Amino acid sequence: MTFRFSPRPNRASEIGWREWSARAFQEAQVSDKPVLLAISAVWCHWCHVMDETSYSDPEVIRLINERFVPVRVDNDERPDVNRRYNMGGWPTTAFLTPDGEIVHGGTYIPPDAMRSYLSQVADVWSTQRGELAHRVAELREKESAARAPQAGDLSWEIVDAVGSLVRGQYDPQFGGFGREPKFPQPKILRFVLDEHRRFGYPELATMLHKTLAAMASGGMRDQVEGGFFRYATTRQWEIPHYEKMLEDNAELLAVYAEAHRSFPTAGYDRVVRDVIRWMDATLWRDDVGAFAGSQDADEHYYTLGAAERAKHGAPFVDPTIYASWNALAASAYYSASLALGDARPSERASVTIRSVQERLIRDGSLHHVDSATSPRIPDLLGDAAAWLNALLDAYETGEHGPALGFASATASRMRDHLEDRELGGFFDAPQRPHEPGRLARRERPIDENALAALGLLRLAALTGDAEWRELALRTLRAFVGEYRGWGQFAAAYASAVARALAEPLVVAVVGPSGDAMAEALWARARMSTDPARSLHRLVPDHDSEILARLAFPADRVAAYVCIGTVCSAPIADEASLVRRLEEATARHARAD
Repeated sequence: MTFRFSPRPNRASEIGWREWSARAFQEAQVSDKPVLLAISAVWCHWCHVMDETSYSDPEVIRLINERFVPVRVDNDERPDVNRRYNMGGWPTTAFLTPDGEIVHGGTYIPPDAMRSYLSQVADVWSTQRGELAHRVAELREKESAARAPQAGDLSWEIVDAVGSLVRGQYDPQFGGFGREPKFPQPKILRFVLDEHRRFGYPELATMLHKTLAAMASGGMRDQVEGGFFRYATTRQWEIPHYEKMLEDNAELLAVYAEAHRSFPTAGYDRVVRDVIRWMDATLWRDDVGAFAGSQDADEHYYTLGAAERAKHGAPFVDPTIYASWNALAASAYYSASLALGDARPSERASVTIRSVQERLIRDGSLHHVDSATSPRIPDLLGDAAAWLNALLDAYETGEHGPALGFASATASRMRDHLEDRELGGFFDAPQRPHEPGRLARRERPIDENALAALGLLRLAALTGDAEWRELALRTLRAFVGEYRGWGQFAAAYASAVARALAEPLVVAVVGPSGDAMAEALWARARMSTDPARSLHRLVPDHDSEILARLAFPADRVAAYVCIGTVCSAPIADEASLVRRLEEATARHARAD
């Protein structure tokens, strides 16, 4: 494995780094040394600073090499390691026992403090082993109790509770949620947008417009090259942290695209085009048909104008192809294509889908990363959940009928390899008893479970297979007792719960490919912004099985609006379809 260090001069490579492996922890046990775990990322500014300062300090290098087994992990390549060991940000600096339990840790540690920590931890390990083992065991027991699932019934109280949390975090002066540093929070924004689509509350529109406008006009957005930086260091969105991530930009692209569909006069289409401009120019890789992972922070470069940037040279782009991020990008490009009425983003999304299928799926397993120098980690929940939803987005364009079968296969593998059959929900990774440290214990992340449940609800609506809906409900019920403790990360969960509680709306358009009336009805159906809607474009020559299941005549061009298990009579004109879709929104009404 090739380690990646700061692009500026440093001596971090003089540390004898090991990759994350059972062999590294076995070495620690045999040599009776603690482990120093460094979690970094190629885009991370302070990770680079740590390489240039602390990890370039001669005494730090000596202490680490003599008294520790140093392990270095790339956050993007190993999200499973990061989830279990992150100490509050990047870089993470964690001191571990040889069996992988946390002794101490933090984020960036300057050289003086690092020298002190290294000496203290090594001395404590040598002289106070029993006391340390007792403290570690106590901490592990508390963490296990805190993570214990508490299942319960789904209700609108969950959605309302998260809505109250979101309103409490909202910053009415500058937009966004919380104070500083201020992150874009696309999952919260999508929750607010869907709540507005369900109920039309004016204050939700105000929150959206204030936040989306502030992010787009402030320092969070690169006004020269397009795209969004990772977060702002100030409450006013003025000074960003300059990394640009595929994951963040994909999720924000989807939010702005969907906001444009709900508020077509607000100007969000300009932001959509701007994000696509940067993603296409900087992250798109023609050689593989997919998106690269990130672009480095460079505090000097991003303060320059366009002409000066051209002279300076752009920051490094990590060319690695990540499964979940490319799936999110494909979903966002499908949304953008629909919002803009432009087929080109949809075409690029479809190329991305094919590339992921060809490059990252082996023997039925979706692998996290496509790189010859990176570990090929299979069947991670975050990858599977994003991939499931991307396949359903591809299907709902009406141009990729086989994607529904691929989605069912993805759901089956997710169920077979990741389901917690005892308590409900999904683990973040398959059972891996031989992995060292905390990787032997599986986690149940609420955000990834929410995305998985959302995909399963959509799949159930489109296939009519009740197993998928029951699996989604079981997943969501498993977090009822603990969602409040997840804070902002419960927004995606609340969105999935809201979809589960609403009667599903399925719109099917039947007719030959290219038929003028069928295509007009299909275009109108796709304009629906109902947050619990699913779409079929059924061509009799190709979709006889689905038509037979739904009992729709193959020889009649028509649209059908189904709420739950009740479908409308055939609809043969756009005006009638619009009226029927408007009537369907009444099912979201709730008694005050």
